[in-house]
Amino acid sequence: MVGSLPMRRLVASNSSKLCSSSMVIVDCGSGYSRVSNFYRSETNLIHATKSGTYIPALHTIMHCPSKSIEWLHQLIDIVKEVDSEATQVMLGATGGVRDLISSGEITTKQVERFKELLATNPELPFKVHFLILSGDDEAKYEFVSAEYCANQCGFVDAQEPKTTTTASYGNLGLLSSGGMSSQIFVKGKSLCLPTEVKKGNKMGLKHGMEKGKAAFHEHAKEAIELKLPKNFGGENVLYLAIESLAGVGEKAGMGGGVAVPVVEAIEILSRFIEEKTEEDLLLGEGVGDRTWRAYFHVMTGIVGRLILERLHPDSKVLFAREFEIAEDHILKPSWPLGHAIEKLIHETVPCAVR
Repeated sequence: MVGSLPMRRLVASNSSKLCSSSMVIVDCGSGYSRVSNFYRSETNLIHATKSGTYIPALHTIMHCPSKSIEWLHQLIDIVKEVDSEATQVMLGATGGVRDLISSGEITTKQVERFKELLATNPELPFKVHFLILSGDDEAKYEFVSAEYCANQCGFVDAQEPKTTTTASYGNLGLLSSGGMSSQIFVKGKSLCLPTEVKKGNKMGLKHGMEKGKAAFHEHAKEAIELKLPKNFGGENVLYLAIESLAGVGEKAGMGGGVAVPVVEAIEILSRFIEEKTEEDLLLGEGVGDRTWRAYFHVMTGIVGRLILERLHPDSKVLFAREFEIAEDHILKPSWPLGHAIEKLIHETVPCAVR
């Protein structure tokens, strides 16, 4: 977790939820769906409350009407965890749904049927706004969230013109990776790469670490080099690495709020991948007792290393899954946080009175 730089932390004194705007967002990722309530305090800072439980990934239930209804019942319960009085909920689907629609495994008819269920189900105590994010939108919202967190912790000078998703100030970029895709955003340009770490996990489960790792490296290398130009973003960019990519960077020893030169980060990730491979080999040849978790960090590390190799060598990376804005005020960069910032901070929203 990253805290503030000395003397530059922007702290909200006595911030509270009184007279604040708020919104509930459901992040329907490739592994599961999670709910967060975001609210803007009187001091104009964003706070977040997350549900303590998850529900299944949306793409696993959309094809079946009965499973969809059961999923909505679960949704009602976890929304109550974060805001029992919510009247509106945003449901945002990313790579898991996006890729299955592209492949035809989720049909337009199934999507429309699910939308109809959201609009007409009498048991829902709130109105649901359903959105399937494009890869570009996901990257832009993630950038907004990471930039906001870095700003509050002093990594971006708050006195300078604000960086936006359309006209970048300075050299701040975004790197993110999840189960199905990886996002990059820098200087107003966004890329979504079909890196498919979940496919790498399956390769590991089927073939073992060594063969699975080699096969996934070729798969990810082709996907990344096809869309990510060499020296992308130019020199002297500070990239904020979030989500799973940040988790791997921190596990490899690159946490603590220290920006690491790209060349050095590549070497550290390479050592981390080899160390994890050796640890797996010590467990024995059999793979039957392993789960996808045994391979996730290695496959994510491979994706991270391949992406870093395409960036300008004069750039740096800050790996951080979470930012400590102030005491007891922690934010995790994500597309839902970025969307909330856009709606609650960048757009004028009147205070909600309950």
